[in-house]
Amino acid sequence: MKGMTIQTGAWHLALALFAVYVVAMVPETAAAQETIGRVLCNVVEWFNGTIGSGIATLAIIVIGIGALMGKVSWGMAIIVGIGIAVIFGASAIVDELNAGGTGCG
Repeated sequence: MKGMTIQTGAWHLALALFAVYVVAMVPETAAAQETIGRVLCNVVEWFNGTIGSGIATLAIIVIGIGALMGKVSWGMAIIVGIGIAVIFGASAIVDELNAGGTGCG
């Protein structure tokens, strides 16, 4: 092939080997998806459990004190409150959208 250097050929070989590796890994992805799903559900449980409640409480306290002292705008305080409401309501929203499926619940 005219104009093909050794580096280009090595790049094409590496790309082809990577493609073969990806195709070879496909059967294992089903087990990996289940594991990743469990990990993500654990994270959701942390946010909706006592850890998330504690973090949300601290966030409201800090942003409230900052707003009262004039260091944080009241608009930012309201945005933080809305963000916390969205985080805690996300599970219910997803359950409504995923009516027939199985979620983390």
